[in-house]
Amino acid sequence: MLAVSTSWVSAEVQSARGIVDAVLSLGATAVELDYRLGAQTYRDLRGLLKKAGLSVVSVHNFFPVPDLAREPGGDAFLFTSEDERERELALRYTRKTLEHAADLEARAVVLHLGEVPVRHLVDRLYELYERGELGGAEGKRAGEVLVRKRARLAPRCLDRVLLALDRLLPLAERLGLVLGIENRYHYHQIPSPEEIGIILREFRGAPVGYWHDTGHAHHWEVMGWASQRDFLEAYKENLVGLHLHDARGREDHLAPGTGEVDFAQVAAYLKEGLLRVVEVHPKAALPSLREGLALLQGLGF
Repeated sequence: MLAVSTSWVSAEVQSARGIVDAVLSLGATAVELDYRLGAQTYRDLRGLLKKAGLSVVSVHNFFPVPDLAREPGGDAFLFTSEDERERELALRYTRKTLEHAADLEARAVVLHLGEVPVRHLVDRLYELYERGELGGAEGKRAGEVLVRKRARLAPRCLDRVLLALDRLLPLAERLGLVLGIENRYHYHQIPSPEEIGIILREFRGAPVGYWHDTGHAHHWEVMGWASQRDFLEAYKENLVGLHLHDARGREDHLAPGTGEVDFAQVAAYLKEGLLRVVEVHPKAALPSLREGLALLQGLGF
């Protein structure tokens, strides 16, 4: 069963009724609730979703928008922050997300875990990519600097992530939820491909798994960091969910079939019980999205 993320409309449609109508226009029967939904919209949605016959398969942290957040986002509070208060807020609002997800009878909560503070070095590589110079000598030097500095700073950040998960997983287990650890778009964000493995080994047997985002993996492939297949092959046994969207170059969250992602390759990793969520943004027009859903269904999603 294909679910649709409310991310397709939540940035532009404020009313719960409008969100439900938009999802129903796609013929969908299941949704993922995204982190742009406010508390009032969530309250209004709860009854409407059931009346419309829409089940909630997953919820994306932080949900609904935290009252102390500067803006909506999966990175509204960082588990890796140097600020202890921010780390505690990340825990507090993630627990709230878990409680709401359980109330909605969702199966999973998708998490962003934080970052290593080397974003400026990543942005330098993006500048070189845009100039067509990523593959040159300067791009190689900049990439080597990024790898070294991230490796030096990452252990402290990862330790904070592991501590946070250690505190969250007992609640997830009690509520019958799985935490989906999502691969990220930027190189400085956690987890890297290797860090996914560390997390899964550390919490083997706990309700935590790998959540694969096709657009993010495509971005890593474009930048030369890792391929779509690298992620899927390494963690196919731990795969709990998919965010399905297309991408061209560094632009993602497009309707499936309008970009460069090889969804047939991804389909080879499908298995029973895997959550499948189409996560496009408002730039995906309704006709393109409908065609994209049909494409995915034709491939067995």
